[in-house]
Amino acid sequence: MYPSERLMSKYSYLKYQFEPYMPPKLKGLYKDNVVYLNPNLIEDEKETYVVVAEEISHHITSVGDITDYNDPESRKQERKARLVAAEMTISPAALINAYENGAQSKWEVADELGITGKALDEGIQLYKEKYGESFTYENYKFRFGKGDSIEIIKGE
Repeated sequence: MYPSERLMSKYSYLKYQFEPYMPPKLKGLYKDNVVYLNPNLIEDEKETYVVVAEEISHHITSVGDITDYNDPESRKQERKARLVAAEMTISPAALINAYENGAQSKWEVADELGITGKALDEGIQLYKEKYGESFTYENYKFRFGKGDSIEIIKGE
């Protein structure tokens, strides 16, 4: 089962619909318990997983119409949904697993997690904002460097 399918099954009470007539540049949209996915813009399973996670996150966190990005409240809700999506796809436990499986470069980690490199970059930025430059999780020290770098050190 693909990661996107596992995630959809976890939220099986939502409906998932591929909609080729969505507005241009919009890969996904959540409205009234339906996650709409644009097959014209989603290139592969990794991107499907990332988009599904973000739209489910809107279901969990967003209230009302947040499409006006000039509204500070809309931007705040969008950021919160992206953080929840990052936590779904890039959990500390998943990063530890990737580390223990030998993934070292950004691309190896993204591949191990089943996400795009761009989603990994954005997730690391959101984690930096939430946790600061470093944090500890289950005897592992996570340290964020410049840009999109992350170091994972197993404790003793």
